[in-house]
Amino acid sequence: MTEQEQLAKIITLVETNNQRLDNLEQQIQQNREQLAEEVKRWDDRFFQLVKEQGQTSRTIIIAAASVVVLSPVLGTVAEFVARLLAQANN
Repeated sequence: MTEQEQLAKIITLVETNNQRLDNLEQQIQQNREQLAEEVKRWDDRFFQLVKEQGQTSRTIIIAAASVVVLSPVLGTVAEFVARLLAQANN
């Protein structure tokens, strides 16, 4: 094999490797874009979950506070109704 043939073969191999590298770079870029999209989706899901948990927590706190505040009132109303019923039966 002559020197010129060897150089031609080397150039062909280098060009082939360059094409492979270009393909790999494109695949890496596509993977990065897909990863960025997936991370964004998970971020959106996480923030939506946090928002929903906040709303649920707020609802639970309001319900608990209502029970604490209204229980004496309901107890008084229950006693009043019981007295009315007792007087109506007498």
